[in-house]
Amino acid sequence: MSRNPDEHLANTPPNQLNTLRRGITRRSVLLVTPHGAAIKALREVRGLPLRRLAHLAKRSPSTILRVERGDRGASPETLHLIAAALNVPIEAITRETS
Repeated sequence: MSRNPDEHLANTPPNQLNTLRRGITRRSVLLVTPHGAAIKALREVRGLPLRRLAHLAKRSPSTILRVERGDRGASPETLHLIAAALNVPIEAITRETS
């Protein structure tokens, strides 16, 4: 068994290695990636204006808009509030990332 946890990365070019290490943090494991298009589609199907969803989710309209556009991520708390406001399970508004 190897003592060096990065040994399997020995042949990885340095610029890719730094990108890989930057992307892996303890916090990133806890975050869920929102599926902005799904949030927007569900909001529109339900006839909810952006401001109404923001009010129900206790977030600003600009936050909801940025999440829908994919300009920013969202905390698990925000995703749970959005899912509750849309009356859907959180899995309906999230996606897996690799």
